[in-house]
Amino acid sequence: MMEKTTMILCGFSAFLLLVVFGYICYLLSSGLEALRPEFLFTSILDGGILEPVVGTFYLFAGATAIVAPVGTLAAIYMVEYAPRGRLTKLVDTAINNIAGIPSIIFGIFGFTFFCKLLGLGICLLSGWLTMACMMLPIMIRSAEEALKMIPVHIREASLALGATRWQTIRHVVLPAAMPGILTGVVLSIGRIAGETAAILFTACFYTMRGLPRTPLDPVLTLTYYLYVLILYMPGRLEPRQVFGLALVLFLLTVALNSAAFVIRAYYRRRWHRWT
Repeated sequence: MMEKTTMILCGFSAFLLLVVFGYICYLLSSGLEALRPEFLFTSILDGGILEPVVGTFYLFAGATAIVAPVGTLAAIYMVEYAPRGRLTKLVDTAINNIAGIPSIIFGIFGFTFFCKLLGLGICLLSGWLTMACMMLPIMIRSAEEALKMIPVHIREASLALGATRWQTIRHVVLPAAMPGILTGVVLSIGRIAGETAAILFTACFYTMRGLPRTPLDPVLTLTYYLYVLILYMPGRLEPRQVFGLALVLFLLTVALNSAAFVIRAYYRRRWHRWT
């Protein structure tokens, strides 16, 4: 009886998930008509979304360039060098807690620390640093798991051949763990793909014209532009264009998660062949 009840509950949960996903796809299908090259590559002044699309990629690229090396180096230290003790456990707990902080808190932190205390103002650089803080826990955890999956005997074999500890990490461990680290990069980007609150106070101005020329200029992203249109300017675009904007953001998120899945699948096949 318990097994049958559990099976029914699991089936209902899966069905409910499919219904929600199907309804979202149905709503966003209204934007297919607007999803044309002229819509994607025309300025917002002419009814397009060129600035939000390019601004979103600017934000992703800068934040990733910051968090990928920092997160990887932090993971290397935690796995390869850090002694097992109270301090390491405290750092692990802090990483887990930071990963669960709401994005609005990151936005307030970025505004008070980067924009005000450091004097950067609302600009692309402040957005990069704020987004990097959000991405860092996921990046560190993914890189740690990738490094831990490399067998100990491979490290020992490299050390037995006369390599130093850093040479072993650089030339043996890191190349083997790189697919898992890349998966962490993609997953961390997916963490910020739909964020609005964190960049609301740190990176975006709707009144800006054109694309940012330097990191100290503000930026316009897809999520922020959609937020402004729906909340403050509902008549700025036609409904099909609003849904087209939402569809672009949805497809971007799906693409990022699909990329993470492909990299993870490749890594698992390679791991099985190796072991």
